[in-house]
Amino acid sequence: MARTVWPFAVLTIAALAAAPAAAPRDTPQTACALVTRDEAAAAVGARVSDGELTAVPPAGGMEVSACLFRGGGMDELKVTVYRFAAAAKQSLDVYRARCGAKEAAAGLGDVACWYSARHHELQVLKGTTLVVFQLDRGGSTTEPLLAVAKLAVPRLR
Repeated sequence: MARTVWPFAVLTIAALAAAPAAAPRDTPQTACALVTRDEAAAAVGARVSDGELTAVPPAGGMEVSACLFRGGGMDELKVTVYRFAAAAKQSLDVYRARCGAKEAAAGLGDVACWYSARHHELQVLKGTTLVVFQLDRGGSTTEPLLAVAKLAVPRLR
């Protein structure tokens, strides 16, 4: 599976430079809280494991968590959440411009785009939270990714 590099690299550097470490939120929401196992299974098109959470301690004004739902073989759905401090406005503006230059995915968050023409990765920015949905499976991934994003994005708080 191709791994997302540019949102993390660009926004991490900008966020680290933009703000001192922010205090953790009272009720942090992880990537696994955005998608249920049944929703992940529908996207993958097969049974999946419970989400495997990977969280990074808050640093540089940013919190990051990822949730991996594994199906059979190489099939999987990965959801990564990047939460930025409000002071990271400049890095978020850079992201908006980059996403705006890509193929748009209308009706999701403040801005949403497909990382590549293959539609295996959908990126959605809502407020100061970026959610990246990556799907590896046989067949088309466009509709399953849109469906899971439409369920997950409204759950952001």
